[in-house]
Parts: sequence; C-alpha cells; structure tokens
Amino acid sequence: MNGWAVVVRALGAVALFFALDSAAFRTGWYASILELNSTAGFLQSSLWVEQHRTPSGASEVLALGDSRIPLKPHVADDAGTRLRFFTIAVPGTTPRCWYYMLREADPAARRYAAIVIPFDTYDDRWWEDPRGREMDIRYLAPLVSFGDLFEFAFSYPEWRERGTAAATVLFKGMVYREDFQDFLVRHRWRLLVARDLKSRPSGWRYDAPWDSESLAGIAVDWMAGTVSLPDHLSTEKAKAVREVLLQAPPPVNPAFAEYRRKWFGKILARYRGSPTRIVFVRLARGPVVRPGLATDPTSSIREFGARPEVAIVDEHRFDELERPELFGDALHMNQSGAEEFSRMLAHEVAGILGGAAR
Repeated sequence: MNGWAVVVRALGAVALFFALDSAAFRTGWYASILELNSTAGFLQSSLWVEQHRTPSGASEVLALGDSRIPLKPHVADDAGTRLRFFTIAVPGTTPRCWYYMLREADPAARRYAAIVIPFDTYDDRWWEDPRGREMDIRYLAPLVSFGDLFEFAFSYPEWRERGTAAATVLFKGMVYREDFQDFLVRHRWRLLVARDLKSRPSGWRYDAPWDSESLAGIAVDWMAGTVSLPDHLSTEKAKAVREVLLQAPPPVNPAFAEYRRKWFGKILARYRGSPTRIVFVRLARGPVVRPGLATDPTSSIREFGARPEVAIVDEHRFDELERPELFGDALHMNQSGAEEFSRMLAHEVAGILGGAAR
C-alpha cells in the first residue's frame, strides 16, 4: 500500500468517526438524557426546563450563578412585585459558562426584563487565574458548536487546554464516553429520570427545600486566628468552615480582571440595544466577615456598572444577611437565609425596573 492510500484511509477513518460522533451526540437528543448528577447533565437539565417552559405572561427575571446564589424563585415570586423569577444557576459554573448558558436560554436576547448576575465581590480579587479552568470544558460540552471552535479554544491560555477544548467542540463523544457507558447499563432509569424532569413545568428547583442547618453560635477571633463552631457540625464540615474563614484575603489579580472583562463584556454586548437590564448583585459574603477588607475602586465590575444598560446594586445592600443563623456553611446560605435574600432581591430588581413600589 502506497503512502497516498494510507493517507486516504486515515482521512476516511477520521471522517467516519466524525460522522458517527455527530449522529450520536450532536443532535441534542443525547444531551437531554445526560446523567443529571454529572456536570454537563445538571447544566443541561437546568437549561432544558428554562427553554421549554410556558411563558408566564409577566415580566420575567433570570438569575445566573453558581451554588452561592441563594435564590428561591417561588419566594421571590410571592414578594408582591408582579415579577416572575427563574434561575439557571448551576454549582461550579463560571462567567465563561454563563455566557454560553445565557446564549442558549435566550437566543434572541430579548426574553427577560432583567438578568441577575451575582458576585462574591465587585473587586478584582482572586487567588487563581480562571482562564485555564478545565472543568468548564465538561460543563460546556453540550453547548459549544463548530462556530465556537476558535473562540472557545483560544479562551484558554495554554495549548494543551486549547487542544482539549477544540476536541470537545469537534468530537463530543470524547467527553461523553463515560456517560455513554453508564447509559448502556442504566438506560431505562436514565430515560425515566429524563421523562420525569420534562413533566415538571418549573423544574425541580422552583420550590425545593434547602438545608436548615445553621452556624448560629459561631465565634471568630481574627487576631488569634481561631474559630469556635457549633457542636452539631461534622469534623469535615467544621474543618472546611475554618479553612474558608481564616484564609488570607486574595490579592488584586490582573488575570481575573481580564477574564471578567472578556466574559461579562460579551454578555453585555449580546444585550446591547435590548430592553433587558443587566443587574449586578454582590451577595452576602458569609456568616461572619473579616474586618478591614480593602476596596478596589477601579475594578472591572465597577467599570461595567457605569454603563446605562447595567444596574449595579449597592455592594452593601445584603450586608444585613451576613449573620451565622442564615448560613449553613462558610459560603452558602441555608433555607432561612435564601428566603430572606430572595424577598430582598425581588424588591431590589422591581425598584430597578420600576415595576413595583419597594
């Protein structure tokens, strides 16, 4: 066999693999039955519910975010603002993910009266460079398409990560391999779960109860670097709370600022000329807050807040919720905290939109 024949056969094999991969994983059907406990599966289920629900007929507000945004839509809906609240927040997602998720949920960029984007801080302070976060590739496997190839791949700073991102765009099966093996074994259960999800008009999270455990009784000595915690916490959870509370504040991070400017800039560009308002919200920071934290007045988020299409909520608006009894751990609110936050957020957004008296 001559060299050209080898090349032709190799190209044919690649073309066949690509065709089979596309037929199996690029139609959208497989994405709808991904394992819900997987990264991509949980994200896809959240988007599916939002894409297929019946419009409420009211002014609608959509929240992005990760596990830290404590929005309970049914509580916000009952706050008397005449707004309806929905969420596609997914634990572990990042601004890069939010851009693609929002593109999927609102392709015309006109569906919502407001988009709520949460922040731990308006400052550009962070410990690491988020541009190289490989987990985003797993989350976004169902959402990125051929048209995203170069932008998605080159959003990563290193060539190894760029290669993985490009392969994910071109060959979905590489990411879905383990999930597909699981589907072959548990296909009946997976299909049953998918049907159950699709039968719920508001999804699973609209009125799902949260953990009621709290950190009431916590005491922190910042000078000594000690944390006294309630006895009911497990050893593992107590350790995690101490580590989060006592870690040194992050420095101003130019790479983090660049990352925010890129992805929030792209979100704002999608909604330029749209009636949708973009609402930036700084969340309650924790059950107790280290005193003397510095502020970065020239941060990227504050720059965006000067734009007319952006409403930036006062960063101290939710300080009153920074109480131990409203948190289940050092970062996440419990049921009571989420309810208080949701009511406050509903009135805040209503005031921004002028849709109800605050």
